[in-house]
Amino acid sequence: MKIAAILAPVARVDSIIEAARLADALGFDAIGLWDHYHSAKPEWGYVAGWSAMASLAANTERINLVQMVVNNLHFDVGVVAKETSTLALLSAGRYELGIGAGDWPESFWAWGRPFPRREERVARLAESVAILRKAWSGQTFDYNGAYDTLRGACVSPVPETPPRVVIGVAKSRSLAESAVAYADELNLYADPAIVDHATGLVAQSGRDVTLSLFWDWSWDNWPADPKAELEPWMQQGIERFFVSIGGADMPARLEELAPLLRSVNSSASSAASRTS
Repeated sequence: MKIAAILAPVARVDSIIEAARLADALGFDAIGLWDHYHSAKPEWGYVAGWSAMASLAANTERINLVQMVVNNLHFDVGVVAKETSTLALLSAGRYELGIGAGDWPESFWAWGRPFPRREERVARLAESVAILRKAWSGQTFDYNGAYDTLRGACVSPVPETPPRVVIGVAKSRSLAESAVAYADELNLYADPAIVDHATGLVAQSGRDVTLSLFWDWSWDNWPADPKAELEPWMQQGIERFFVSIGGADMPARLEELAPLLRSVNSSASSAASRTS
């Protein structure tokens, strides 16, 4: 079982770094942060952003890094191209781009940004990923899209291997239907209907697209039995689980989840125990 621990929503940088280092030692597959820059209330603060992901890269050695997720319409595509290329280089290829179409209207309105209809947001995300894949080549390129027209665009340096693209689908059938054509992974809510729909889409596409699931177990949402929540989905073929573990004691939550990790990660866990 592969578990990605999302260290959010937490406002203390030292707590996040401590948890990131522990997750790396215990053999978790990935860590990440929520990536909204908007906080609904001052007391609902949480660490996020490109600089925060760079800090996670600097404070870990093995674990993958995945935002959950970048809001596509909150950033110019050129900014995303540069930041993702740099994070992939800083992390020696451990960075994956988790990105979504944008589905929190308040985060648009609060900062004076338009909130397009779903059809446009889904189409814009497909266009952005197409541009990013060209940008990650390191070559100069043009692009003629419905929303973006680029001439002589170039990002340099870029990583030798482009980042994987994880699309935050949640429960959106329309986004799943669009993203199955270009994503490396579809991240879904643990809802049987959307999982079945996405499974069928992947089979029809003929592409090698991974499915993963997302839970928000932050703070008071922590379940009495995490194993009972995750294992049935593993038996259905889901390999990676993104779990928001934000709370007052993230190390304890990581220790509780650690026994569920895949046996292939046992060597990392054993190494961590020998050095502790």
